[in-house]
Parts: sequence; C-alpha cells; structure tokens
Amino acid sequence: MAITLARLAAHGPGLVPAIVAFDDHRTLIRGPSDTGKSHIWDCLWFLLGGTAAPEQFPESEGYDSLELVFLHGEHEYVVRKGFAGGPARVFVRLEDRWVEDGAANPLEDLTQDVGELLVKLSGAEGKKVLHKRSKKGAVTGDDLRHWSLVSQPSMITKDPTKGKGHGTDKRVASFSLFLSGLDDTAIELYKSSALKDQAKGKLAIAEAELARVKGLIPADTDRAAAVAALARVDERLEMFGTQLQARSSVLKELRQRISAEGEALANASTQLASATSMRERFALLDLKYSSDLARLGATDEGIAFFQALPETPCPLCGTPVEQHVGPDSLKPRAPAKYRDAIAAEAQKIRDLRRGLQPSLDHEKARIATATAEVQRLSASLKSLEEQETLVLRTAGQEFDADPRELAESHTRLSALIDAFDDAKRLEGDIALLQEETKQKRTALVRNVGTHGDAVGALACQMLNDWGFTSIKTVHVDAVACDLVIDGRRRLSYGAGKRGIFHSALSIALMQHALKEGHPHLGVVVLDSPLKAYAQKESADTDRDIPMATVNASFYAWLSRFNGPGQVIVLENEAVDAATARALNAIEFTDDHTRGRQGLYPPRQVTGQAAPKPADDSI
Repeated sequence: MAITLARLAAHGPGLVPAIVAFDDHRTLIRGPSDTGKSHIWDCLWFLLGGTAAPEQFPESEGYDSLELVFLHGEHEYVVRKGFAGGPARVFVRLEDRWVEDGAANPLEDLTQDVGELLVKLSGAEGKKVLHKRSKKGAVTGDDLRHWSLVSQPSMITKDPTKGKGHGTDKRVASFSLFLSGLDDTAIELYKSSALKDQAKGKLAIAEAELARVKGLIPADTDRAAAVAALARVDERLEMFGTQLQARSSVLKELRQRISAEGEALANASTQLASATSMRERFALLDLKYSSDLARLGATDEGIAFFQALPETPCPLCGTPVEQHVGPDSLKPRAPAKYRDAIAAEAQKIRDLRRGLQPSLDHEKARIATATAEVQRLSASLKSLEEQETLVLRTAGQEFDADPRELAESHTRLSALIDAFDDAKRLEGDIALLQEETKQKRTALVRNVGTHGDAVGALACQMLNDWGFTSIKTVHVDAVACDLVIDGRRRLSYGAGKRGIFHSALSIALMQHALKEGHPHLGVVVLDSPLKAYAQKESADTDRDIPMATVNASFYAWLSRFNGPGQVIVLENEAVDAATARALNAIEFTDDHTRGRQGLYPPRQVTGQAAPKPADDSI
C-alpha cells in the first residue's frame, strides 16, 4: 500500500507557517525560476529520510523546522525535522484520523526511523536486494527516494538512471524489485575480498597440515595394506581375548572350588579342634575320678586298720582312752558308718566314670572323623592349587605373540589409517578452498518476465499522450533500469527528451508497481520535467515536437491523472488558465505585489504593510 503526501510546512518562532498542500493524485506547482520550487523538492527529500539539509535563502530566514504530513490507509503520519539536521521525529494518528466532533485524534510518537517506516509502508519490508555482488541487505529509504523523487539534473544527465558511485548496485536491485515484485533472495553472492582472504589463509593452513600428515605415511605403504594388516592384528587380538576369556573361566571355576574347599577345611579343622579339646577334658575328668577312688580306698583302709587296733591306755599317764576322746567315736558302729559313707561315695564316682566313658568314646570317634575329613580336604585343596599353578604356568604357552606387541601394532596401524583418511579429507578441503579463493564471475540476470513490457506500454501511451505520437515502441532495459524508445536508448536522445522520457519511466514504474501489488513509495515528484525541452537556446536537435504541443499535452494529461499513485510536478513552463483551474495548480510568482511569492510568505518591509497572501496560499 502506497503513501500519499498531504502537506509540507515550514515553521519558525513568531513566523506565519509556510504550507503547501498536495492533491491526492496530482499536484502542479508552477512558477518562474528562483521562486522556491526546487526548494520544495529538497525539503521533501530531506523529510523523507535524506541527510542533506535544504539550502537557506533570505525568504527562509527565521524558519527552523520542517513538517511533512502523509497518509497511509486510515493513518496519518507527521514527520518533523530541523533545518539544522539531526534525527527526524515521527508521529502517527492511530485508527480514524478524525473523531465525530471533527477534532483531530492526538498524535502518538513513533520511535522509528523514517526510512525504515517508509520501507515498511511501501511493502518492501523483509525484501532482500543486492547492496553489492558480495552482500545482500534490506531495501532502504534511499532506494525509495531515488526512484520516486526525480530532480532536474538527474533527468537530463547522461549518467545512468541508477546514478554513480556508492549504492548503484542496490538501486538497480530495488528497481527490479519495484518492476517485478521479486527480490534478490535467490541470487548467489560473489565472495567478498575478506572472505577470499580468509579462504587463502585456510588454504595455507590446510596445505601445511597435509604436508605434515603425508610425512607420517611411509612411502611404500598404501591404505589397503594398512587396513589388511590391521584386520590381521584385530583377528589375533580377538583370539587372544577368546583364550583369555577361556582361561579366566577355568581359573574362576578353580578358584571358586578352592574357596569352597578352603572353607570346608576350616570347618573340619574347627570340628577336630573342638573334639580334641572335649576328649582331653573328659580324660582329665576320668583321671580325677580315678584319683578320688584311690583316695577313698586309702581312707577306707585307714579306718579298717583303726578298727583292728585294741584299746590301750595312754602310755604317758595311764589314763584310759575314754577320758581323751568323745565316747561316741569309740563306739564300735562309728567307724563302720565312715566306711559305709566312703563306699557310697566311691560307688557314685565309679558310676560317674562309667557314664563318662561313652562321651569319651564319642569324642574319639569325632576326632577320627574330623581327622579323616581334614586330611581329605587338605589333599583336595592341594590338588586344586596345583591345577591353578599349572593353568597359570601354561598361560604364556597358549599365545604365539606378545599381547603388548599386538596392542602397539594396532595403535600404529590405526594411526596410519587415520593419516590416510586425514590426507584425503584435507585434499578435499584444499580443493574447496581453492575454489573459494577464485571468483567465478557470472552475468547477473534478473527474471523480470513481461513486467518490463508492461511498464514500456504504460510509458509509450504516456508519451503519446504528451504529444510524442510518432513513438511506436517503448521497452524497459532491466539491466540499465531505463527505457529504449523505438530501438534507441534514452540516454542517446537530447537533454530535453531525456528529461521527459525519464519522467515517463518514473510514473509508469510507479503505476505498474501499484497495480501489481509490488513495493513502491507510491509517489513521484518531478522537478522541472519540461524545462530542458523548452529552452530555446539549447543545441538539442531532438525537439521535433513543438514545445507548445508538449506543454499543452503534458498539462492536459496531468489534469486527467487519477492514479494509481500520486504525481507532484514542479515546473517553470506556463499553463493555460483552463488547465490550471482543472489542475487546481499552485502558482508561484516573482512579483511581490500579487499572487504567492514562493513557499514562504512575504516579510513585512519597514514602513510598508505586507501584501495579503493569495487565495491559493495554504
């Protein structure tokens, strides 16, 4: 969707605003030289994102800022910028521009660059164009201005329409975008000098690395032989691993049996020690019983001997026995009781000794069994340990190669194969880098299809309407971004026709882009398109159509122009009254006594009242 310029204003403290309003479709601002028409073109360029501030002159003294109002759909945008430069401020009225009571909705400040805003509003946001053959970028406000605001020098110059110097590539690309609607996303970029230098540096590194890797490869070795040798080493290592696994399995089983036999031997030894200890305790107890019986027997014999002795008085004093001891002890039954008690105790001990004998026999049997088990387990454990020793002793005889040597050979051969692979990879990288250091130059051909013919047809009809009825064919040279009229390049014509034909190209491109929905600003501003053709002193020999005819035809066509798009013409050449009324032309004069004296209102001269502004002053 295109924008529509509404009005241009200049402001200054204490000064009447200088305002020019634009029609939605066509506007003619006409007047003689030095009345400020080109100044309007400069102001529009400046406010639409240009950096060069308009030149100041006496009439503009005191004005310090400019304002441009343009419409986009139902939104009104205001751009304000100081003559001194600096960033522009952009405002917008959201939704409807007017409320029911007729008061304007408030402006809201946009924190957006005016160039970026215009790119978005023109439909070019997100489009990629060549800024140069090695770089793509976005469409800029400069591209929109270049093809929409056409100054008089650019109309008549013999330089290409794309201009000269920096930015010409992207102007050609933006022209193609406006013409065909296609951007340069699919175009392959040239490599920049920086990228080529990087590729050369990477190439030198890769070549040095390749030389190093090749130095690791013996001259008489190839990759296939290394792979075969590695396969053989792997096979032997696999056999080695299989043998190790088998030996490990045997050893594992032996050691499990050794562990089990050792544990059983420990248990049997414990039982033997326990039985031996019990047998010794029982034997000691038996000896005690035997000693007790002997003691009791001796006591019994002593008592029996006592009983056999006759009673005898004391040999010292002759006192009878009864007077020296308890009488009861001398009774005949007392020794007998003692002997009965000793006999009973001895019988009890003999019973205990007989009871002890089975236990002693049981422990002897346990000792015999445990001794046999210990001997058996010791022999078995010894046999298993001998088997383990044999397996370990014969392990070294199972392999016909040293495992360490096999591992070293595997590492060496793997490194050799990796070197072959690295060399092949580096050779591929070097081939690619060598291509990157070269710049394959190809002609840039953009597919504009039939769009060039459509613009040419619009331009041809326009030129016929402007009085150049002899023109039969007009085509667009998409590479030159220019017209070919009846087989002749536009730049081959004289200055007058070059200017008029350039105007036709600019308007036709805008109309075609808007009809087809292609990006475009939607405005064409022409600074003096007829002036060069009208100069009588010009040596231009191409002026085969009378100036009066071109003048009348051009203004008549402009009065009928209803879009699509907006055309603003700043021109010196006079227009007849009827056409001027139809155009609602804005007339500038150089007469301070009548009409409008340019963009800026006249200043009051000391002692003289300032003239009233003309009716068309806005």
